[in-house]
Amino acid sequence: MRPPLFSLRYFSPAAPLRGWISSYYVFEADTPVLSDTLRAELPQVRFLYSGSGTFSYGGAAAVPLPRAALCGPTNVAVHFEARGPLRIFGAGLLPAGWAALVGAGAQEFADRVTDLEAIAGPVARRALDRMGEARSHREVVAAADAFFLLLSMQAKPPPMWFTRAADEWLASSINPDVNALVELTGMSSRQIERLALKVYGASPKLLARKYRTLQAAVRLGLDPDAGWEAAAGGVFYDQSHFIRDFKTFVGMTPSQFTDKESPWLTRLTIAKRQNLVTMPKLNLVS
Repeated sequence: MRPPLFSLRYFSPAAPLRGWISSYYVFEADTPVLSDTLRAELPQVRFLYSGSGTFSYGGAAAVPLPRAALCGPTNVAVHFEARGPLRIFGAGLLPAGWAALVGAGAQEFADRVTDLEAIAGPVARRALDRMGEARSHREVVAAADAFFLLLSMQAKPPPMWFTRAADEWLASSINPDVNALVELTGMSSRQIERLALKVYGASPKLLARKYRTLQAAVRLGLDPDAGWEAAAGGVFYDQSHFIRDFKTFVGMTPSQFTDKESPWLTRLTIAKRQNLVTMPKLNLVS
């Protein structure tokens, strides 16, 4: 078996940040060129403290990834091209974290990347510099904690009642029903759509499709021998429907996904082994 081309480590953020940030990770690859596909995901803060890269959203033209980047929530798979050696720190922003730390409507940032300094100011550059000078992962994590704790001093109160309800709705069913969210919140469909777009960057209907597919991908990755039907869980019309949504949100076919050389499958195995006790339920299904 070939040795892995990369190293991936997960870390828990400082305790005051855990309601807003799903987890930290440090990705390292000592290769001159790297090509990868990222599934649709939560918003991310990424610091490239070594190397460079580009993103292509859903097959669109590639855009440069700023060294300090705010990556909005994605509703399509993203193709990543990089030149190494590569060192990336990343943090997943939970919907409540987006509302608190960024504040702007998530739909305005969906499927796009923005220079973090334009949002956070010079503290983003200082965090990037500290990570570049770090001698260990512990020091990288300390720089991240300091950055996010500074941001939290100006945090806006997030609609926790809504994010708790919506997170639970997305994570607790293999086929989230928008009517269930309406009943759970006691709000109208129009009110829920407006809040979902602002905090999650997508309509409830699109969120249901996205998380239904991502849950199926996790099931398929954890037990590939069970086949696509077991992973689909009976919530897709047929195999072609499953493959179509899988390609949209994961960026490849189920058979490509379960290939033993698939980086996505490797990352899922690493995440399962590390399985941080602080990792939120919504993160575990995506």
